[in-house]
Amino acid sequence: MTDGPMTDGPMTDGSMTTAPGAGDAITVDAGRVDVLHRLALAVRPLDARTTGTAGGLRVGREIGREAPAPGGPVRPLENHGASGWVLRYGSGAGGVRSRAVVLRLDDPGRRFVPRRLRLPLWTLPELTGADDRPPTAAYVPAASRLLRPWLLPGVAYPVTGGVTGLRLRVTDRGAPVRWPRVEAFGAGGMRVGWAHGDEHGQVLLLVDGIGALAPPTPSAFDVVLRTAVPDRAVAVDPVDPEDPLADLVVEDLPRSQAPPTDQDLDNPVLRGVALPSGYRGSTRDVLRSLTVGRVLPATDLPHT
Repeated sequence: MTDGPMTDGPMTDGSMTTAPGAGDAITVDAGRVDVLHRLALAVRPLDARTTGTAGGLRVGREIGREAPAPGGPVRPLENHGASGWVLRYGSGAGGVRSRAVVLRLDDPGRRFVPRRLRLPLWTLPELTGADDRPPTAAYVPAASRLLRPWLLPGVAYPVTGGVTGLRLRVTDRGAPVRWPRVEAFGAGGMRVGWAHGDEHGQVLLLVDGIGALAPPTPSAFDVVLRTAVPDRAVAVDPVDPEDPLADLVVEDLPRSQAPPTDQDLDNPVLRGVALPSGYRGSTRDVLRSLTVGRVLPATDLPHT
């Protein structure tokens, strides 16, 4: 992300109304300037396969979790193109007045599986305190307000030639399971891939490597598949025909430290590997055979 949207400072974007504390002046190399905005959060979703920026998404915050407001249950974040999405402190359409947010990331083209993430924000006094004379709070770098969640391939993900994997539909007692998760383990118990499923139980599982098998690489090899699904006994938001993501689990993230650690910027929750609260794992794994360089057609994968 470029320095512009991630840096506190003067802003001439007329779409943003005056932020709390506007009119305050700080001293920079160019002299005294008025602060017209404060960065609350920058979101840069990553393609889990390439670790490059995932584009074509809708990224917003669930306003129903903060206060009633017009415009539906999700308010889009400011889209800064390839740089990502930005949330700023203020009282306008792009501002936020909550200490925590529930973010929603989804792809109308179904190339990526949606995610919902909840995290606390750095408060406005914590961000402005470093500008006081004398300072009343430590400086919070922009990187401490950066979120880089990984999005797993969805059913319409553009699979290139030579990729190994399979398409699945996770079922429980013969019925599709909403929002399943699947892990694949190769020889030696090495994890070679993981995937998220959509509201229809459909999963695109793409693997990296063959595990601990000795060379040469075989044309086919076995993997052990392990499923996890939302626990029926745990209360979740019901399926809402007007909000197809209402029952998608909300994954909790801690606030980054200042300055951020490597763990703040890249961890199992961000990667989508950690099993969310309210999920239950299968009691029996399933063995499947993969063909190197091919994504095998869809079959049902029962969750036991």
